[in-house]
Amino acid sequence: MNISKLSKDIKDFSDDAFPPVNSWNPDLCIGQEMHIDRDGNWFYNGSLIKNKKIVKLFSKVLRNDGGNYFLVTPAEKVPVRVEIAPYVINDFDIDANKNIVLHTNFDYSFKLDSKHSVYLKEFESVHLPIVLVRPDNIEGFLNRSTYYRFLNFATNEGFVKNNILYINSFKAEIPVGKIN
Repeated sequence: MNISKLSKDIKDFSDDAFPPVNSWNPDLCIGQEMHIDRDGNWFYNGSLIKNKKIVKLFSKVLRNDGGNYFLVTPAEKVPVRVEIAPYVINDFDIDANKNIVLHTNFDYSFKLDSKHSVYLKEFESVHLPIVLVRPDNIEGFLNRSTYYRFLNFATNEGFVKNNILYINSFKAEIPVGKIN
């Protein structure tokens, strides 16, 4: 496997649609290392992938198999080590009804609602809200500045239940953080 071959295998899916990765069953390709660090940077064999178009394309062919991430093409399935989550939520909008639309680092936006569940994941002694970005178990996390802005909104508009801070968005109760 090399990055050029992987890109070529998925070039037909470079538009805004997500390809049917869950229906592809290629052989596992090991020996190469794909890694997404805690800041959402993508690495191939220890080198930062600087081409944002390739990274965006790769983000569309991710698959989560039982908590393990893979880049999947019709020809190959490559393991991806992910520190927190593959998508980074870098902004959000609030409408007049206080519903939230989240925006990712790959120009993908979605409603924060019951279809995009949230759970709190402990990472380095902090409970981070992890959001289901895509319905096929692909997750995202809020970057630091978005998280603090989100917490500010939640402390003003949210409510506490069982030591968890919640907000409402599109008629769903969304956990935001643990209250000690």
